[in-house]
Amino acid sequence: MKSQQGDGTVAATVRDDISRAEMLPFLIPFRDLRRRAFLWPAVTTSTFVAALLFLAALKNQDAFFWALSSYITLANLYLVFLWCGKKQPFVYILLITLFAFLLDGLLLELMVITERALPKAIAPGLVEEAVKALPLATVFAVTGFLSHDRQRKYGLREPLDGILLAAASATGFAYLETMFVYVPHFGALISTPRVLVNIFGHIAYAGAFGYFIGLAALHRHNAKKALLAILVGFLISNVLHDLWDAIQFYPGVLKILSPVHEIFIAVVSFVVLGSAILKGREISPEREFLWPFGSVAAYQAPEVDPLPAMPAMTGDFWLQIGSVRTRLAAQSTIGVREIGCLTSRSADGVVAEVLPHPSEPGLLVLRNLSIAVWEAVLPDGTVRPVEPAGTVRLVAGTRLDFGELAGAILVTAHDSESDPVPEAEEEWC
Repeated sequence: MKSQQGDGTVAATVRDDISRAEMLPFLIPFRDLRRRAFLWPAVTTSTFVAALLFLAALKNQDAFFWALSSYITLANLYLVFLWCGKKQPFVYILLITLFAFLLDGLLLELMVITERALPKAIAPGLVEEAVKALPLATVFAVTGFLSHDRQRKYGLREPLDGILLAAASATGFAYLETMFVYVPHFGALISTPRVLVNIFGHIAYAGAFGYFIGLAALHRHNAKKALLAILVGFLISNVLHDLWDAIQFYPGVLKILSPVHEIFIAVVSFVVLGSAILKGREISPEREFLWPFGSVAAYQAPEVDPLPAMPAMTGDFWLQIGSVRTRLAAQSTIGVREIGCLTSRSADGVVAEVLPHPSEPGLLVLRNLSIAVWEAVLPDGTVRPVEPAGTVRLVAGTRLDFGELAGAILVTAHDSESDPVPEAEEEWC
């Protein structure tokens, strides 16, 4: 609410009424709340707490530690899911975890036999890291048969995909190893510390390897780079894994140093995992669309209402993809040369055109002439799809996801047409 002052200025006044939504904020629609990253973890936590209290009342120690270990396992995986900020549904990640658990169960005897046949110093890393990579190889083999939209949600195309899928695979393996190998031999008490350390152990080793597998997928058209990335990732994951298991070689009284050894390797492994996630977010083809920790996955965000009328902005509009800028002038077109991952609906290869707004000639819109559905993230953070033949207004700060490439709408205060335009970086689609 505003009021006119004597000197002609407008001063803001505080609204003195309280709306029903402000008084009863918990009446917000459930559909909005369920998209947030904290609702389902809260429901899951409360469910496990109820189960733990029930099992404690029954004094069933084994079942209590099974439930506690299962909860910690889910929490570790969900943390990595949040850190990566990808748009893959968490239910899909759980399915990959289940697939890895079942696959590792089938291969368990073979893994034991193989590890016994290899030198103890290198056996765990060679065998277990190779097995944990099998679900990633399966997903990568299927990725090429999926549509662009499904590749984005379920495929393996880049390092973040590799990290997240590797974390799921490692979670399935670690749960099997802990609850079905160690617990029967050492008792249920060992389960909690083992699953707690998984995010510094199995998830970290596999996540590092997953980063390089995703890097190989990103550069899959360059066989040498892809092969080198896989070899380097396998080496790093093996070194971290074998260094952790090197605790068994401490002789006699030196075993007192083993806790220091464990802490050091755990921190190093976590640093490697964290660094891989940060670099993966930095080089991701969808880096403009990665959601921050604890936020809403963009593809789940609600569609926004039509934008209010806006005055025409002076300056020149540009579409920037990577380091390349394309001028967006009225009646101009954009082809597959500028956005190589899109397919045109016509033979001329045009995938977008710039037009005046039908009811507000001072505004420009970008029309989708491709066969794909784009995703537009407006400057206020809301998200809306841009269907084929649909339009999005040219507003500075708007981000556009074209599937395998992402761009942003920029505005300059002067005509930069004469400025040198950077050469296109090597992209893949």
